[in-house]
Order: sequence, then structure tokens, then C-alpha cells
Amino acid sequence: MIDEPFGHVFKRRSFILGLGKGILLTGLLGRLIHLQIFSRDYYRTLADRNRIQMRLIAPPRGQIVDNVGKILAINQNVYRCLITPDSNANIESEVSILQSLLRLSDTEAKELQKQLEQQSKIASIVKERLTWEEMASLQLKLPDLPGLIIEKAQIRQYIQPDILCHVVGYVAQASQKDLDEHHIEPIPGLRIGKSGLEKTFQHTLDGQPGMQRVEVNARRRIVRIIDHSSPKVGQDLHTTLNLELQEKILQILEPHRNANAVVMDVNTGAIRAMVSKPGYDSNLFVKGIQKNDWKNLLTHEDKPLINKTLAGQYPPGSIFKMIVAMAGLSEGMIDQDSHVHCPGHYDLGSNRFHCWTWKNGGHGSVNLERAIAESCDVYFYHLAFKIGSLKMVEMASRFQLGQLTGIELSGEKKGLIPSVEWAKFRKGFFKQKGQTLNISIGQGVILSTPLQMAKMIAMLVNGGKVITPHLVEKEIQPPEKFIEGIEPIWLEWIQQAMNKCVNDPRGTAHRANPHLKDWSFGGKSGSAQVCRITMQQRADGSYKDLPYHLKDHAIFVGYAPIEKPQHAVSVVIEHGVSGGGVAGPVAGKILQAARHLYV
Repeated sequence: MIDEPFGHVFKRRSFILGLGKGILLTGLLGRLIHLQIFSRDYYRTLADRNRIQMRLIAPPRGQIVDNVGKILAINQNVYRCLITPDSNANIESEVSILQSLLRLSDTEAKELQKQLEQQSKIASIVKERLTWEEMASLQLKLPDLPGLIIEKAQIRQYIQPDILCHVVGYVAQASQKDLDEHHIEPIPGLRIGKSGLEKTFQHTLDGQPGMQRVEVNARRRIVRIIDHSSPKVGQDLHTTLNLELQEKILQILEPHRNANAVVMDVNTGAIRAMVSKPGYDSNLFVKGIQKNDWKNLLTHEDKPLINKTLAGQYPPGSIFKMIVAMAGLSEGMIDQDSHVHCPGHYDLGSNRFHCWTWKNGGHGSVNLERAIAESCDVYFYHLAFKIGSLKMVEMASRFQLGQLTGIELSGEKKGLIPSVEWAKFRKGFFKQKGQTLNISIGQGVILSTPLQMAKMIAMLVNGGKVITPHLVEKEIQPPEKFIEGIEPIWLEWIQQAMNKCVNDPRGTAHRANPHLKDWSFGGKSGSAQVCRITMQQRADGSYKDLPYHLKDHAIFVGYAPIEKPQHAVSVVIEHGVSGGGVAGPVAGKILQAARHLYV
């Protein structure tokens, strides 16, 4: 066998090797062509995603102002720092540095670390309202904190947080539930209305978010801003409130532990003031309320988070007697001169129902005007048996007690005015004579809110016109509507009686009269029992020594000026004992403070 020459073997192997290299080079070249030409747009997009970031900018909320343009809620310029999660960063080390520089609490540091470990694409706010010292410290540490951003922002600020907390409400960091409910994209620093007008008018006050396209380096530092669209500010909200009156009312209520007051325009239903005491600092929620502060608000025995003007439910007491009087007039059972003898009590079988003048032998012979002005229980006991419970509660419904008023705030309660449907589950309720007597003086199952009471008194003095309480100015007013079946003369009689209640020496609210020559007001006082007073307690006077939480509520509803009613007021002093002696003088001072609003 003859061996193949070495040169031929070498040539064949060189050819095979060269062919392999050629194939590889051709493949590489084809791949390069594919990447550089055919897939250029795709990979450019991927590269841009690492190099270019889109940042949504939270829009400034619209301002909230009172009826003369005074600011109630505004936006404050602040500096804040944010940090974007980085998978290559030492999160624990970053959080430790930030905690040291910004004096974050252990709880805040743990929460921040938890957010960063989730690797969200949305930047987390580390701290707002940075001081100059904190900003300088952060600038020095920037190389050790990839993804840290220091920027200028706006944050909500409430001018009088303790006074306006229940009405204006507050904003807080948007939760995932909020984002889903309002169909909002997650934005760093976005706050959403959680209560009050801030919640009701969220879509009005909230503007349109802005957009920023930025180029970042490998350490995710912003190199340059490519383009920018500014956010649009939300609309301003013009309220019917008067800040000056709101402030004065809080001063007037200061001596009382738990109290509330509503001032309403009797002709339009515009709320000029709405104060519930105690309140809280609504600015605490803007920056993120601490757990201890939140726990204290939740567990406080005086319930500062509740707006008691629309969520507090109280027996109306003697102010309900005006409703009973209207029912008697409507049924033709009484007129202005109908008299009843009051010996100081009313006997029902073996039970004796006392009038508040029982120690002095009663009121004697009283007509409708004296019965209201001097709050004679016996007069209304007699009237109640003539007309029955059903007629009384029907008249209460005509004045829209036991119904939501339609005010632009969440959390409103209905109170309770028994209806036929309600009574179906309490067989024989309207036939129970004891209940009939209790209802006639606003006790028993009857409950109403201070806002409902203010609306009731407004409709009694405005000629029977139906109004809807509101807090935001309305350009278009609904057509006038009046309570059906009410005669103007009846309203005049009730109004005259309320005049006597305050301005006659025998009236139960005479101590509320400021005795000013050029100004006077009318109204009706009431004391709502919290617990039953026994005969023994009544006889020995020990009911006066009951603990605070068992004492009667002091209630007063009034209006001013007498000549041409313009404003109605309702005042509730919880456990204040005397409507005429405690709530009445408070209401008088409030109406006097509201004189500057009269036109």
C-alpha cells in the first residue's frame, strides 16, 4: 500500500478547517446582521428600558376655601427623598445609612426595607420635609445609595386642622385599594382623600399627573431629563363655611368636654359652620400617622374621629314638642288658644309621668304658646293621646327627621323615627301608651342628629320651605318646594312661642337672652335623658349627682334675627344637663358671632 503524500493530506485538512471557519464567520456575520439591522428596534427598546425611565409626577390638589375666599387647605412646597429598588444593591446597608442620616425610627426603617425588597419599579418615599442639613448629608452619601432621588414636591397642609378636621377631612397615602377604586396609576407621594370634603370631592380636587422621561446611568442616577410634561392642578373647592365663625364657635365650646354645633342658612341650607368637639390634628394623616397616635384616636373615650354633628344620634328631648304641636294643629285637635291644666304630673294607670315643674305644683293652665315656651310636658301628654304616636312620627318625617339630609359628607346617620315598616317587627308599638307619652317629649326610641335638628328649625322659620344642607357653593338652585299640609299661620304660632322661650322671663331659655337692645333670637331648649330617673332619685335630688356619662344631654335649637330669620343653629352639649341653662347661652353666643354674616 502506497501512503498518500503529506501535502495532499495537509491541503484537505486546511480546506476542512477553513470551511468550518468560514461557516462560523458566516454565522457570526449573519447574527450580527440580524442583531444590527433586522432586530435593531427591538434591542434598542430593551436598552432604552435600562437607560431611560418614565416617571409619573403626582398632581397638586386644588385648594379648599371658605365662603369669602380664606384658605382652608393648601399645598406646601417641600423637599423629599425617594429611592428606587436596585437588585444589585445591599438593601440592608442602604436602609442603615438612611436611618442614620434621617433619624428614621426602627419601624420606619423596617417598612422601608420591606418595600425595597419587593423590587417594585415605583420609587419609595424615604422622608418628606427634608431639612437643609439632611439634604447636605444625603448629597455626601449619594455614591453609596444607588437609586436615591432628592426632589421638590408639594404636600397637603391644613390651615386650622383642629377646627376643620371633621368637615374638610384629610388626605393620606393611597393604598392599593384606593388605586383600584379610583383607577389611578401608582405614583410616588400620591395622596388621596380619606374623609370629609377631601374624600367626597376627590375627583374634583385631584388634578392630572405629569410625566417625566429621564436618562439614567448604570447606577440609576439621573443623567438628564429627556422630556417633561407638567401635572395639571386640580380644581379649587369653594365651600359655604365661614372660617371666622368656625373659629369663634370652637372658642365658645372650649369649656365643654363634648359638644357640637351647626349653623345653617335657613333659606338655602348652606352650612356656615359645623364644629364637633373634640377634634384631631388632620395634618397627622398627611405625613403618615404613627401607630400610637392612631391607637389613641381610636380608643379615646370621647371619640374625636366622629363628626357628631351628622353621626351623633341623640333623643331630641323637648325640641320635638314643636313637631307634636304641628301634628296636633294638622289634625285639628288644637289651636293657639287650646288650654290644658298642668298639676305637675300626668297619671297613666299606676305610673306617674312628671313635668319638670312638679315640685312647684305644675304650670297651671297653659295654651300652646306657653306649653312650648315653658316646655310643659303635661300639655303634650294630653295632646299625644288625642292624635296618637303614628301622627306624631308622620309629622316628624315631613320635617325629614330620621332621614339622611343629603349633605356632601360620608358617615351621616339617619337617627330613628319609628315608621310603620319599623313597627312591624315590634308588634303593637304604636298602641303602647307609655311609648306614646315618651315620643311626645322626644324621648324613648326617638333619635336625631344635630344636623337634622338644625334643618328642622330652619324649615320651621323659613315658611316651611324644604332645604338641603350643603357645604359646597351651588350655581344652580333647585326649584322651591314646601312641606305639604302646613299652614303659614301654624308656623307663625310656633315661631312666636320660640320667641317667648328665649325672651320671656318665664321661658326655659331665658338665661340665653343676651339682653341686647338691637338684637334678639328665638329658639327651643331640650334636655335629653341618658338613663331613667327613679322616683327615689327624683325625690331626694340624687339624680343631680350622677356620674358624667349618665347626665342628661343639653340641647338647643334657635334662629336669628327674630324679625327676619336668616340663620338657624343647633347645639348639643353632651351630658350638659340643662338645655336652657347650658346649651341655650352657647347658642346665643354663636348666633351673635354669626351677625357679621347677615345681609
